[in-house]
Amino acid sequence: MININLFTLKKVFNYKILYPIKLISKHGDMMNVKEIMIEGVETIGEDETLDTALRKSTEEGEGGSLIVENKGEVVGIVTTWDVLEAIGDENQLNNTKVHDAMETHLVTVHTDTPVEEAAKEMVDHGIWRLPVEEAGQIVGIISATDILLNEIRNMM
Repeated sequence: MININLFTLKKVFNYKILYPIKLISKHGDMMNVKEIMIEGVETIGEDETLDTALRKSTEEGEGGSLIVENKGEVVGIVTTWDVLEAIGDENQLNNTKVHDAMETHLVTVHTDTPVEEAAKEMVDHGIWRLPVEEAGQIVGIISATDILLNEIRNMM
């Protein structure tokens, strides 16, 4: 029997799908994250439960939420994948706090980051979403889906 953990599966899937990508903007230069990111980001408090986080992220169609603490500082991210892992660990979503499942090591990119570099960051870190920063503030989020849908649009 082969034992593959979820992180390994995500890493292999990300590598096959996202790398290498060469994206060109309408102006003929390398496309930046700002051109395809989702502006504004769904946030949720770290003391909310995972069922609330899941409901908010799926209602918004974003697949994840940034976690903010009482002072408004972004302290992590929780995605539908994190919720899936909690279910796999047999946690009850209505009893599990977001801070117990969230990823606290945030990998971010700047609005001027080339999209292919963002894709490489996703692959290297085994993640599907990157918060996007500008002037020290989170201004959006970019996902693997955003990158792939943009690539499909460019092929048509």
